Amino acid sequence: MRTPASALFTAAICSALLLSGCAGPVEGKIEPKVSAEPSAAATEEATAAKLGTRTNPFPTGTAGKHSSDSVWTFSVGETDIDAWPEILAFNEYNEAPAEGNGYITVPVTVQVDDVAAVVDGADPAASFDISYVTTSGNTYDSFTCSAVLPDPGELYNVGVMYGGAQAGFIGCAQVPTADIPGGAWVVASSIAQTSAFFAGPAS
Repeated sequence: MRTPASALFTAAICSALLLSGCAGPVEGKIEPKVSAEPSAAATEEATAAKLGTRTNPFPTGTAGKHSSDSVWTFSVGETDIDAWPEILAFNEYNEAPAEGNGYITVPVTVQVDDVAAVVDGADPAASFDISYVTTSGNTYDSFTCSAVLPDPGELYNVGVMYGGAQAGFIGCAQVPTADIPGGAWVVASSIAQTSAFFAGPAS
């Protein structure tokens, strides 16, 4: 018996559908995507600036490091926004700040906590420096301060330090007087690209 041409055509179509793994539209299900939105606590933590950054400097008298693996710990005191009279009184040959500028100073305490890491000693002056950063974003380092400072003196006066040692020095910068309020001090490593900000004078 001859198979009708229409039946052969229908069989061919069904075979093609089976080979393609599809028998026509079928109902499917898409699993809902898990929300990747952070929790309120995580959002708040991410929004808050990390302590020791320019927007959230270490408060006056609070100890801080420029990196977690640094052997140095710092503490910065109150900023003197008009240090020229004291600098002049200490040494009459000190050079006055340029017109429109002023000397600002801050007492700094540095300590070496890790005894094992510095058994051979470490030189603070070769390890870090302190500068003043204004609210406009300009940086004035210690080289702008061309003066002999009162005790305990400049950073380079601090000798090699060993584990457990503590020393003090005066941070100093020459800054345009209009830019002094509201800035912050920054201690930057001379070896690694790390730094820590400490509170300066109020705005």
